[in-house]
Amino acid sequence: MERIRTAVEEVFNDRDLTRINDETFAPDFVNRNAVSGTPNGPEGQRQVMQRLWAAFPDARFEIEEIAADGDTVICVGTMTGTHEGELSGIPATGRKVSWRQCNLFTVDDRGRFVEHDAIRDDLGLLRQLGVMPVGGNA
Repeated sequence: MERIRTAVEEVFNDRDLTRINDETFAPDFVNRNAVSGTPNGPEGQRQVMQRLWAAFPDARFEIEEIAADGDTVICVGTMTGTHEGELSGIPATGRKVSWRQCNLFTVDDRGRFVEHDAIRDDLGLLRQLGVMPVGGNA
């Protein structure tokens, strides 16, 4: 669990791409939430982070809860940031967002990340960005 806390602080919040390496991410690491065409492994994860930071240059992730069971670690928290760059075809809106997420990581016997998946409030994010109506039937 400490590895997740360190990764969130050093990689995500401090923007240290050198921490995404073969010591922390398995060479065949898979991010199930990456856009199509993103390679597996540390290089793919660096690309994911760079795209996210381009859209939300001030992005931060605050861990609210973390738990582990065997090789699975679950990290619940909130990402905040200002939408200042393109995100999946959505042009910058300048809006501040707060985006709840539940991130699931699988680690190997060396403690390296081998897989990531997430359950996120994407609809809430789209509403905050003003591209989906608030209320009514979706």
